Amino acid sequence: QDRSEWIRARRRVLQCLSYQFPCALQLKQWGILKDLKCRLCEKYYRERNIPEPPDSVESVGHIQCYCPALQLPRIAIHHGIWRELMFSIRKSSTELNDASETRWHFPSALSPEAHAEWGLYKILEYMGLHEILPPGMGKNRAKLRKDIEEYHIAYAIDFDDSIIDTFIARRPDGLAFDTEKKLCVLLEYTRAMDTVEDWAERKEQEKNERYGP
Repeated sequence: QDRSEWIRARRRVLQCLSYQFPCALQLKQWGILKDLKCRLCEKYYRERNIPEPPDSVESVGHIQCYCPALQLPRIAIHHGIWRELMFSIRKSSTELNDASETRWHFPSALSPEAHAEWGLYKILEYMGLHEILPPGMGKNRAKLRKDIEEYHIAYAIDFDDSIIDTFIARRPDGLAFDTEKKLCVLLEYTRAMDTVEDWAERKEQEKNERYGP
């Protein structure tokens, strides 16, 4: 059973790479289907009684990135690929700092099978920039919020409560720390719609707006 699943999965990968994946867009080009609408989306919205669902084209990009019916398996695959990639980045990072010690550290990359998601509290605690108080005291969020508000005010950046709440809740895919210089690099693994001409620029801008001030 495991081998048959592996063979089927390999066949699907090869179909994607060779533009032969049997999505509706490809099947219409072959003259097998007449409709381009995503069949999974139609079923998904019909089961939820949504009267006017988006008119989505069933392409490989839509299936891999946007189809709501595939959100959970898409997240699972994303995390699986990222765990292996992050651990590989950690093993390959051999740059040394001025003290001839390893410059970059990846504490959230535990192994190819395990990866820890760090929120903003944990990131700042690791860098020594925010004291994590004992649970139940109710002061962690207030102190961090005050620090963030002061930063925005100092640099004349517009903000409101929702922006700060969203920022505090962020959990980047991966992290790289330069402890000597107190640098933190946020690493994001993204599969964008590369059939769109400016997909790279648009996705870069989206990530910058998500994590930037």
